[in-house]
Amino acid sequence: MSLPLDRDGDLARHIYDALEDEAAQPLAGLEQEAPEGFEAFSELEISLSELSFGYGVAWALARVREPFASSRRISELASRAVTTAWRSFSDESWRALMEQDRVARTGAAAAPSEAPPRLNEFMGGLARARSRRPRGDMGEPPTSDQS
Repeated sequence: MSLPLDRDGDLARHIYDALEDEAAQPLAGLEQEAPEGFEAFSELEISLSELSFGYGVAWALARVREPFASSRRISELASRAVTTAWRSFSDESWRALMEQDRVARTGAAAAPSEAPPRLNEFMGGLARARSRRPRGDMGEPPTSDQS
């Protein structure tokens, strides 16, 4: 019989504790074997490593607690727990970390008003679809200028 997950955040607390544990340094071994000229991992790389570590801990704990649950269920539990724990663990948003990393790597920030290309394509398609719809469709009442 599996133990039910504590809906009050027990799993997230365990993830937070794992993230706070100074002995858990997923990148420590890689830094020791880094080539000459390597200074350090970026904040984004460190954060991604920590988040991945937290997700792994969450996934393992969820699987132990619900051994017969589907992989989808375990993934959902792990994702929720690591997201909750991460909010308490880190002050920086992922967007800010990615922007800082881009600036550090290229020396240039992305234009803040620049929309992703797929969003631009979607919005353009949406505008074209709306402009092709004849007026009065979909049960709209006729306009008052009809005599």
